[in-house]
Amino acid sequence: MGHTPAANPSTAMKRTAVATSPSPAIRKEPRKLPARTQKANARAARVGLVLATSNLPTTDKILEAAAEFFASHGYVNSTLDDVAALAGFTKGAVYYYFKDKESLLLEVLKRIEVRSIDTTTAKVNERGGPATERLEMFVRYQTRWAAQHPRDLAILMLVSAETAHTSQRVRTQVLKIYKKLGAFLEEVIESGKRAGEFSQNQETRDTVLYLQAVHDGNTMIWYRSGTDPEIGRRLARATLTGFLRTVKD
Repeated sequence: MGHTPAANPSTAMKRTAVATSPSPAIRKEPRKLPARTQKANARAARVGLVLATSNLPTTDKILEAAAEFFASHGYVNSTLDDVAALAGFTKGAVYYYFKDKESLLLEVLKRIEVRSIDTTTAKVNERGGPATERLEMFVRYQTRWAAQHPRDLAILMLVSAETAHTSQRVRTQVLKIYKKLGAFLEEVIESGKRAGEFSQNQETRDTVLYLQAVHDGNTMIWYRSGTDPEIGRRLARATLTGFLRTVKD
């Protein structure tokens, strides 16, 4: 009977190690974001909008991301995929809070309404005073709003231009903002006429339409300048001078 040589312990250990060693992990390449989302992330970083690591509530992150895209690409050219990627969520997470892109836009517009018109009129009415002073305060507070929230201007301008491509709900919300603005100016002008501060030569509604045109035109020029502070100051002075000249001549 032949003698079977003993197995070499070191060889056996090597074989066991080879047999039991896990297969190398397959490296997954990180998902590449679309070019437009990468650009939005870069732009957001430049303006200090770092949503993924911020402490904002989820809905605020989503709305901030939506506002960023609506301001930079317009409503029509923005997608929920863009918004989700910038906010740091999945598209499904966005759908959990907002049923569609239109719902996002409506909420963004409502927040703009509060920041711009509601805040301005509340502060002006709180301080009160003659109609001339209230008109001056209106211009100052609107200038302050524009400086603090330039993105709001872009959204209002772009969405106003895109209303032909949006639903009745969106058009109604945009018009509501401008109706509030017009109603406030109309009330101030009428009170100025009753007090003898303002001229009676023009119809109040015609004056309000003109003032709104000046207001929107000047804010557009300022935004087109890249929100240059010096241009903003000059336009604020021109707006105030134009407003007062219009109501007093």
